[in-house]
Amino acid sequence: MDARLCGRGECGRHRAGLGLSGGYVSDPTCPLCATDGGEVLHRAPSWRLVLADEPDWPGLLRIIWNEHVAELSDLSEPEAQALMAAVRQVERVLRDTLSPDKVNVASLGNQVPHLHVHIVPRWRDDLTFPGSIWTRPESVPNEKTISLDRGAAALVRRQLTALRIPALRMALLRSDNFPPGHSH
Repeated sequence: MDARLCGRGECGRHRAGLGLSGGYVSDPTCPLCATDGGEVLHRAPSWRLVLADEPDWPGLLRIIWNEHVAELSDLSEPEAQALMAAVRQVERVLRDTLSPDKVNVASLGNQVPHLHVHIVPRWRDDLTFPGSIWTRPESVPNEKTISLDRGAAALVRRQLTALRIPALRMALLRSDNFPPGHSH
């Protein structure tokens, strides 16, 4: 069977599969299997939403797939659709609550090869905009160095955003933000 079509029980090439106890097999060396990966705001049967502890990027959220898989294509079509629906809903709540200039959505997994999606609020005055949050500030296009004004603006933005995190947390904890059948 084509590896791109592999889903639960369809082939074992990419997925860890079900363990003897009926629960998903995890990788004990994986930090996203061994820990929640942040403050859990919502726990669904297949994924969890966490607020990342990233002081330079307040409001950075991650949706982490519970089973240890590396790629989105390792999921069945219904699983991938459910994950993307959650990403879209979390992005909506983040936009409504924090009003960022832009929201970045990324699934990299280069350092931690466990499927997770970053949902990152961005502002034009943050230190690396328009580059990614993983871009070093000195490598942002058209800027050799970050000006003191921009650095100060970014600091103020981080502090103001941090003050709005409780509102974001409460909005994401509301039970009507996720489809029925997804539990907290």
